[in-house]
Amino acid sequence: MKKPALLLVTGKWWPAAARLALALVQQGCRVDVLCPTGHPLLQVPGLGRCWHFAMRDSLGSLRAVLGPGHDYRLILPCDDEVVAQLITLHEQVPVLRHLIEQSIGPAQAHATLLQRHQLLVTAQSLGLDVPEHRPLDSPQDLLFWFREGHGRSVLKRDLSFGGAGVRIVNDQAEAEEACRAFSRSLRWRSLLRRLVVERDPLAWWSRRLPGRGQVLVQRYIEGQPANTLMLCEQGRVLALVSLAAVETHGATGHATVVRRIRHPGMEAAARRLCAHLQLNGLHGLDFVLEKGSDRAWLIELNPRCTQSTHLAWEDQPSLAAVLAARLRGHPPLAVRQVLNNDLVSLFPQVPLGQALGEHDVPRGQPALVQALADPPWPRRLWTYRLQTRLRPPRAVSRVRYEDPPGLGPVPPADDASSSDQLSSST
Repeated sequence: MKKPALLLVTGKWWPAAARLALALVQQGCRVDVLCPTGHPLLQVPGLGRCWHFAMRDSLGSLRAVLGPGHDYRLILPCDDEVVAQLITLHEQVPVLRHLIEQSIGPAQAHATLLQRHQLLVTAQSLGLDVPEHRPLDSPQDLLFWFREGHGRSVLKRDLSFGGAGVRIVNDQAEAEEACRAFSRSLRWRSLLRRLVVERDPLAWWSRRLPGRGQVLVQRYIEGQPANTLMLCEQGRVLALVSLAAVETHGATGHATVVRRIRHPGMEAAARRLCAHLQLNGLHGLDFVLEKGSDRAWLIELNPRCTQSTHLAWEDQPSLAAVLAARLRGHPPLAVRQVLNNDLVSLFPQVPLGQALGEHDVPRGQPALVQALADPPWPRRLWTYRLQTRLRPPRAVSRVRYEDPPGLGPVPPADDASSSDQLSSST
C-alpha cells in the first residue's frame, strides 16, 4: 500500500516539528520537509525529500516545492508566518487552492485564522466566552480603553507566537511603551537580527506582510493557561487533546510542563468554532481557566501544529497517529512510546517527565536525541553566540501554576473514546 504523502513546513526552530515528523513516520506516512538549513528536523530518521528555504525568497521556495506536485494529501505548517504564506499562495496560484484548503480550511476562514480580533469577534458571535477586547487602530483607541476604567490588560500583535508578540501591562503608560516596542520590531535593526543572527528565512518576506503590525488590547484574565489541540476535517473534530499549563516560560511564554485534562467547556468551544469555520488540519485554541471558577475564556487560535501533536497515552493515541490513520483508512498503529502519566514535560531541560528521551525518540538514534537536547537552533550558531557576548539575553523566569479545582487527571477512556470514534468513522 502506498504511503500517504505529507509536507511539513517550518521556518523557525521548534521541537514540535521534529517530534511531529517522527510520529508521522512511525505511523507509516511519507513526510517531506521544507525548513532552514541545519534545522534539527533533518535528524529525524525515515524522512522523504528535504528542501531548504531561500533566505531572500522564502515564498518562492514554498511555491517551488508545491508547484511540481508530489501527490501531497496535506500540508502541515508549524509557524503562523507559514500559514500566511499558504494563504498568499491560495490567492496567487489557483491550482494549489484545493490542497491549501484541505490543509487549513476554506478561503472564507483565512482572515479569521490570521487576525486575532476577527477570531474573537467570530467566537463571541457563537456565544463563546471571550474577554473584552479592542483593535488598536490609533493612539486614541488605547487612551479610550483606559479612560473607560480598564485596568490590567494584554497587548497582542498578529502573526506572532511563543509569547514574542504579547505584553501584559498595568496602565496606559506601560501600554504605550509596549506599542512602541511592537512598532520598533518592524525596523531594519530587528530585520537584520532575524536574518543574520537567527537565520530566519521568513524574516525578509514577512517584513511587508499586511496586518503584521495590527495590535489588539484585551482584558486580562487571572488564571491558568490551557490549550485544546484539535484535528479537523471539513468542520468536524476527529480528535482533540486538552492540556493545562503547569509551568510556562515567563508570564506570556510557551508552556514547558503541562497536564492532560478534560474540560467540557474547552471541548465544546473547539467543536463549535471548528464547525463554524469548516476547518481542516491541525489547529490549537488557547484558553485561560479563570481562577476560582474554571471558566474557560478563549483568547486566541493557532492555525498550525503545536508542541502537543505527538503526545500519546495508553488510552489515547496522538493526534499525529489519528491523522495518519485517517489518511490510511484504518486505526492507528500501536507504538511503544506512550506516556503513562498525565503530567508531561515538553522540553528536555525541564526536570519533570521524560517526554523526550524515553517516549519520543526510538532506540539507536543518539543524533536526534542530541539535536533536540542541545540549546535550540539557532542558538548554537556562532552569530548568535557573538551577539549574546555583545548583548547578553535577558533572563526569563519560569511561572508555576496550581491545578484549578475540579481539573484533575483525565478519567479512564469510555465507549466514546477517540479511538472508538476513529474506528467508527473509518
